[in-house]
Amino acid sequence: MMTDIGFRLMESVIGIKIRIISNDYQEIPTGEEPNNTAHEIVFCVEEEDPDIFAFGILFSLSLMSFVYSAPRGISEIHFDAGEDWNLEYFLNGLEYKNNNLCFSADYVSGRCMKTYITFQSGGRVTLRTHNRSRGADRWLLHLQGKKHIQPV
Repeated sequence: MMTDIGFRLMESVIGIKIRIISNDYQEIPTGEEPNNTAHEIVFCVEEEDPDIFAFGILFSLSLMSFVYSAPRGISEIHFDAGEDWNLEYFLNGLEYKNNNLCFSADYVSGRCMKTYITFQSGGRVTLRTHNRSRGADRWLLHLQGKKHIQPV
């Protein structure tokens, strides 16, 4: 169950104004991994003081990565479908390096997250995923408070 702190972090950023700088998606064919993909999205937070949104953005994107992830290969033995994202998981993946606030997660609770996020001072964010298809595009729509399903 997500804590009040988690909800407050999400509330602080849902509907935030961002500008996508680049969105690079690649399928990388290999003999072993037919669905090997790399996706990198770089965006800027377009708010007056973007740095105050760092924790909220990192928490919200990591939450979405967890929610939309699934087991892969042998990780299924650790998979618990009822498991919720929590602050402990978030803090375990959080670090400050090269003057940037970063989050990374490979496998968490049996889920293949393969998500790496860097928040630079001034609001530039780099979101990288591996073997997650184009799911990160949807996460940014959610972050902006937009619907990702369009009427037909």
